[in-house]
Amino acid sequence: MKKIRWLFFFLFLFALLGFARDYFFVHLNNILYIKYYGHSTNMAVPASMRYFLGFSYETLYYIKYPFTLICTFMYFSISYFLIRKIAATPFFNKILVYSYILITMLAVFSQLYGYLTHNRLTDDEYTLSRWLMGILQSPIICLILVASERLYVRTVSDEHGNKGHV
Repeated sequence: MKKIRWLFFFLFLFALLGFARDYFFVHLNNILYIKYYGHSTNMAVPASMRYFLGFSYETLYYIKYPFTLICTFMYFSISYFLIRKIAATPFFNKILVYSYILITMLAVFSQLYGYLTHNRLTDDEYTLSRWLMGILQSPIICLILVASERLYVRTVSDEHGNKGHV
């Protein structure tokens, strides 16, 4: 029962982070639109985001990268602590760490390749990189690992001739 409480608590944190991240980036993209096209949209800029109106388009465009890394780190942290609380072995946190490193490297290499070959960050490589970073800014990897934890425990138990948990 204790694991279920932790799971719901961390799912609440994922939801809260997801809403906050979406709110921030939707409104930041709206401000970018206003800066780029020189006119407003139907969406009002909330008071909490008006601070960003004072920045240039270029600054806002490039500031999205550090904010993306911050969100990625926050999703990683929540995932790491959820798995630490629920999983019977640290093996799943290792998989989580390696997954984040691998996917981040693929996203960076995709961006670099696009920039080095096309001298811009807006081609298919950029789209791939955004998609990969989207995976890291979601609970997908964590939920797959949490769901597979029971399978891992059963497999290890069967190999050792034990019943139940390791």
